[in-house]
Amino acid sequence: MPLKESFVGLYIKRFIIPGALVFNKPGFLDFKISGKTNIYARQIFYPADFFIEFESGLIKEFGEKGRQKLYSIGKKFGYRFAQAGKFENIKDHPGDKIKDWVFIASKFVEGTYASSIENELDSAKKKVDYLLKRFTILEKLGYEYIFATGGTAGLMAWIFQESSIEVVLHDLKEVNGYYEATVTAAPREYLKKQFPDELIPVEENLTDLLEDFNDYAKFNAQSQTSCSKSFQTYLDFKFFKYQDGIVTFKDKRFFLFELSGTYLLELELKKEKDKKYLEILFDSAFKVGKESLSQFGKTQRDVFDVLSALGWGEVLPFSQSEKEIKVAVNHFPWSKWYKDIDFVIMRGFLSGILSALLGKKVIFDKPIIDLSKGHLSLLFGGKYS
Repeated sequence: MPLKESFVGLYIKRFIIPGALVFNKPGFLDFKISGKTNIYARQIFYPADFFIEFESGLIKEFGEKGRQKLYSIGKKFGYRFAQAGKFENIKDHPGDKIKDWVFIASKFVEGTYASSIENELDSAKKKVDYLLKRFTILEKLGYEYIFATGGTAGLMAWIFQESSIEVVLHDLKEVNGYYEATVTAAPREYLKKQFPDELIPVEENLTDLLEDFNDYAKFNAQSQTSCSKSFQTYLDFKFFKYQDGIVTFKDKRFFLFELSGTYLLELELKKEKDKKYLEILFDSAFKVGKESLSQFGKTQRDVFDVLSALGWGEVLPFSQSEKEIKVAVNHFPWSKWYKDIDFVIMRGFLSGILSALLGKKVIFDKPIIDLSKGHLSLLFGGKYS
C-alpha cells in the first residue's frame, strides 16, 4: 500500500512529524512526537470498551472517590507522557509562541482518540478550551476521567509548566448518537471562579514519573520475532479500519496508549487498601477479552498474532494440559515499575480470551518475569475453574 494510503501516511497528514511512527514491526508500535529526543516510546492499541467497563465500574462502586482516582491516574499519565516526550513548553516558547505547540499536541492526540479536537488558547491565563468530537470513551459514557480530563490536565500542566492546571468538562451534548463536550484546562483558582458549581478534581503530585531512558531504550528495543504480521499488515487487509481519527475492529474502537499507562493504572490502584479496585480492573479486562478480543480469530495463534500486532510484544501459546495452560509473552513493553505490578490487565485479557476459545473459564496468575535475554519476558500460568 502506498504511504499516502497507509495508516502512518494518514497519521502524518494529521499533523504528526514524518518518521514519528513505526507500525510495521510485528510485536511493536513505536512513536516519537518531539525532535528533542531520539527515543521512540512504545505504544499499545487498547480497546475502548475496556476503559468504558473500567471507568463506569469504578465510579459505580466508589462514586466521587472513584472519579478522583481515575482523574489522578490520567493527570499523572498525561504529564509523564509530555515530560518523557520532551514536549515543547511555555518556558522555551513564552506567550503566544506556545500556540503552535498546543495545536500540534492536540492533533497528535486527535490521531486515534477523536474525529476532531479544536482548541482556543489564552496563553496569558494559561487556559485552553478543547472541543472534543467523537472522543473515545467520552462519546459513549458522557464523561471520561483518564484521558479527556485527567490526561488533558497532565499534558497542559507540562506545557504551561504549572502543576495547578486542572480540567473541567462542560457543555456536554449528544450529536448523532454520540456525546461531545468542551474541556477547559486552566489553573485551579481560575476554574473555581469560572465554574463555581463544579467539583474540581485536584492532583499535584507529579514527581518521580520519568524512566531511566537508557533502560527504557534497551528493554524496549525493536527485535525480530516469530510474528509475521504488523499492525500495518492488518490495516492493509482491512482487518482494522481507520478513518478520521477512529480505529475500529467490527465497530469496536481502539486507540493508542503509551506503555506507562498500563503500569500506572495498576500501580495507583494498588495504593488503595480496598482490593475491589484491582478486582474491577481485572474483571473489566476479562470481560473485554472474552467478548471482544477473542473475536480476533478462531485459534489461539490467530488471536495472539493480532495481540502482538497491537503492541503487546510476541504473544505465544506455551503449553497446555488438562489442569493448566501457559502463555508466553516476549518483548512485553517494559517500564521501571515492572517489579511493582502483577500485570493484572494482561492477565484479565488472556483469561477472557482463553475462556472464550476453550469454552471453559480460565484464570491466569501473576506471571514469572525474566529479563535475562535483554527484554521483558512474561510466562503466564492459567488454571481452569
